Amino acid sequence: MSTRVGIIGLGNMGSGMACNLQRHLAAQGSRLRVFDLDPAKVQTQVDNGAEACESAQDLITQVDMLFTSLPSAVQIDALAPQIFAQGTTALTWFETSTNDLAHWQALRDQAPSSMQLIDAPITGGYEGARDGTLTVLMGGEPEAIEPHRALLASISKKAQHMGPAGAGYITKLAQLHLNYLVALGMGEALMLGAKGGLDLRTLHQVLMNSCAQSYVVDAYTPRVLDGSYDPSFALGLARKDMALINQLGQHLQVPLELGQQVLAAYDQATEQYGAEAPHLSVLRRIEDATNTPLRS
Repeated sequence: MSTRVGIIGLGNMGSGMACNLQRHLAAQGSRLRVFDLDPAKVQTQVDNGAEACESAQDLITQVDMLFTSLPSAVQIDALAPQIFAQGTTALTWFETSTNDLAHWQALRDQAPSSMQLIDAPITGGYEGARDGTLTVLMGGEPEAIEPHRALLASISKKAQHMGPAGAGYITKLAQLHLNYLVALGMGEALMLGAKGGLDLRTLHQVLMNSCAQSYVVDAYTPRVLDGSYDPSFALGLARKDMALINQLGQHLQVPLELGQQVLAAYDQATEQYGAEAPHLSVLRRIEDATNTPLRS
């Protein structure tokens, strides 16, 4: 496979992926090409051995395999025309963001037939990006994916082909739907314990060893109990995800009664606490409503 690989977007997820991609490419005598609007993030990757590009367009013209890790469909839609116009004819684009299915289908219709577009959203949190243990959920042609398995293994513990184009995004949004539902339910369960006089760390231990056990309960509860609300992910991005989930339900004609309620909760929390607040700040709503902090 080609070793001309680049990544655009070096946020919490993209920076971790970039480190692991660079490590893999360095073993082959190559360097990862990187670009981000934040020069400090680019410099961090240069210090790690990567090669900086002056612009997204500069990077696109130099690679045969492109990863993007961007905040939303707005940035993806803005970048796509440059990829289609300036990218190499045989470019393979792994789009790892959480995107809108209809937007992606429209972009695929505009792409040159020689390019391969793989929707490849990732899950596993910033820890998984840092440690190279993400799960990559891919939609697209299998023959476009198979040659890149070794590179994908450098950033993930599992790179799963889910089906045709769009299947990766559908899988990611279905997973996020449960994630946010469970997060709100977790807050209510903890508040029952708090108002009932339970020690919340002891309650957490019970929940982790019961039918309620999940990644959300295991990993998120301590970040509520310590008051940090998990600053690794922003409330506004969580709200964006919930909007995408509800849009997908409309697109596929699936009624999402709970999804609408959860989106309303994230809308309210974003208005109250700001889009840049940590994503678990959504649980502050029940704290404010009961005048009871969720602390051990």
